[in-house]
Amino acid sequence: MAVKKNTKTAFGSRKVDRIDAINALFAMLESAYPTKYKHAFSTDADRIQAMKVWTKNLQEFTPERILAAGKRAIDTVSFFPDLGDIRRLCKLCYQDIGLKEPLQAYYEACNAHPQSRDYPWSHLAVYLAARETGWLILQSEEQSKALPIFERNYSIICNRVLNGENLETSIPKGIEDGRNATLSEQAEASADQAQQILMKSQGIDPNNGKVALDQLREKLKT
Repeated sequence: MAVKKNTKTAFGSRKVDRIDAINALFAMLESAYPTKYKHAFSTDADRIQAMKVWTKNLQEFTPERILAAGKRAIDTVSFFPDLGDIRRLCKLCYQDIGLKEPLQAYYEACNAHPQSRDYPWSHLAVYLAARETGWLILQSEEQSKALPIFERNYSIICNRVLNGENLETSIPKGIEDGRNATLSEQAEASADQAQQILMKSQGIDPNNGKVALDQLREKLKT
């Protein structure tokens, strides 16, 4: 991997790529811990090899999160931070971006009335995670079943907040989210069955499609 010589932490308006971020991260650590930095990377070969390893192991995080982790490391890590410290600090910390922890957000979603965007949510992320999870799931399922689904959706959306991404993009369904469709289908089937029973009790043929539905509506008006 070709390591860029420019290790300044200010990149102006130029988009920061991962190599920029790793260079800047190492520059920050060298400035904050000059003696320990030289001890950790005593030669250029050591430093370049470390940069390769760190780049590979931090590739799941955006350059901006890597830089933010470096700054937090300097503020919070007592000793010279290693790769594990930086990875830990790159991971989502809800409080850092003014968001509730998943369990608190789950309770907020379960207790929200009305279940709409207009409700005074603590953050839009809670509403979007609840909507993706499904209101029926939140209201009818036990916490042990509903919380993991909600937490997955909430984590994805909160990571979007942290990365400055579009929060409204649909979330691919996880394996556990298959219950959403099943429960929704069950609820719809139950509603259809109840409607058919009501139609029969009113002397309406439920197999007559739109005409039957119109007849039922007229009867319910009276």
